[in-house]
Amino acid sequence: MGLATFLERTWSGITGLVKPRSASSLFRLADQYRHEGRYEDAAELITEGLRVSPNIAVGHLLDAYLHVVFREMPAAKASFRRVLGLDPYHPRALFGLARIALEEGDIEGCRPFLDRAIQYFPDFPEAKALQEMVATWTAPAPGASTAIGTISLERLRLPPGAQDLVLTRADGTLVFAQGSEERQKHLGLHMTQVYRIASATLAREVEVGAGLVQVGRLWADLNIKA
Repeated sequence: MGLATFLERTWSGITGLVKPRSASSLFRLADQYRHEGRYEDAAELITEGLRVSPNIAVGHLLDAYLHVVFREMPAAKASFRRVLGLDPYHPRALFGLARIALEEGDIEGCRPFLDRAIQYFPDFPEAKALQEMVATWTAPAPGASTAIGTISLERLRLPPGAQDLVLTRADGTLVFAQGSEERQKHLGLHMTQVYRIASATLAREVEVGAGLVQVGRLWADLNIKA
């Protein structure tokens, strides 16, 4: 037997012993990487897993989560909707779409997703908590006046190391901001959401410390990033 034939057979034997990873194992590892903050590595595994099994809901759910992390909201919404295409009652997909709607300032669009999630899964604490919070919220009226008198820029100078200065009313109306108009709007919406969620969460908790812990969890869960 020639050397070339020997090497070919040896390589074939080795590769034959290595079984391709299943989609479920790829998604489990991707989820582990996601929790470890290894988002790029997780994305590669999810892509590979969806190539192997494109009709597994958990793969599209993880894909949506990573798009949220990367602030790719149209892609995130598309992935969440692919999950619903496979499982119309998937609570995490419904909750994910609700969170994105809330982040975009679409309170009315957020509520139906939360209602559906709780309708089919009554014991969904995150959805129930968010539903209670948005129940009494209203979106700022279009064209609402932002005037509060003359603001001295000298008194509102950014402290060292700060990037933005944004002041809003509790209803989300922008009072004053420094920076680009689009970034002002983006940060103003986030500040309003955080204020509302923090207020509602603290109001629901008897012990302030527990309330602050819950606020921190909600902040992380919303993936709010400037």
